[in-house]
Formats: sequence, structure tokens, C-alpha cells
Amino acid sequence: MLSGLLVVAACDEARSPVGPSVVVLAPDVQGALEATIQDEFRAETIYQGVINDFGPVLPFAAILTAEQRHSTVIGQLFTKRGLPVPVSAVTVVSVPHFATLREACAAGVVAERENIALYDRYLATALPDDVRQVFSNNRRASSDNHLPAFLTCA
Repeated sequence: MLSGLLVVAACDEARSPVGPSVVVLAPDVQGALEATIQDEFRAETIYQGVINDFGPVLPFAAILTAEQRHSTVIGQLFTKRGLPVPVSAVTVVSVPHFATLREACAAGVVAERENIALYDRYLATALPDDVRQVFSNNRRASSDNHLPAFLTCA
């Protein structure tokens, strides 16, 4: 059904010839959306695993909710463009588990630093304005809220 759509080589979006409501993303932008949503899903799943193992401890319980918001807003970028929202590639069984809460907090520090670096990499590229805004907001939450919370508990 999507055959015949205009494929763009640049990072700009283009309107599809099949209708005004379908927007086609450049492959690198779609790849950025896929990578960031999977990173958010992974964080959600790791933090859910910590909660499963240790109970609804802070900062994991609060940050889990934030990570769910992050993946939701990225998912909305897919939906806006008529693309299916990817499903998580990880499960609570496939992510690391930790012997102590301190180890989990240290892993949270690493995960948030990696998340910030991922967003930095994509924010250094040409992105549609709405994607740039979502990535900037998610990055800011990770750097200003999540990382400091994990550094405090580590």
C-alpha cells in the first residue's frame, strides 16, 4: 500500500503523493526515532525490573514514569507520520538485574549518560522541528533530573 511513496534522501520530511496526511521521513530520521524509542523502552524495562526486584523504590519508581512519557512522545512522532510504533525489543527477563540497589543506581547512571549521548548524537544532525523538540526535551529530563537522581542514590 505504501509503494509509490516519495522517498527523500535528505533529513527533511516530504508529503506523500498518496495524500496530504502522510509524511515520509528520511531514513536517517526514522532510524533516529527507532533508536531513541528502543533506548527509552530499554530504560523502562530495566527500571521496571529494579522495581520488581526491590519494590517501588526511589528514584526508579519516579523515573520509570518519566521514561514511559519519553517513549510515548516518540511514539506520537511515529503515529503523526502514519508509521507503526515499534514494540520494545527487550523484556524484563532480557535486561540486567542487580544484587543491590546501589548496583542498580550505578547502572542507572550509566544508562542515563548513554541516553544523553544518544540524544546529543541525533541533535547534532538535521531533524524536523517536532523531532528536535522531543529529543531536546527528553535529553534535558535525563541530564537535569534522571542522572542527578541516580548519582545521589549510587
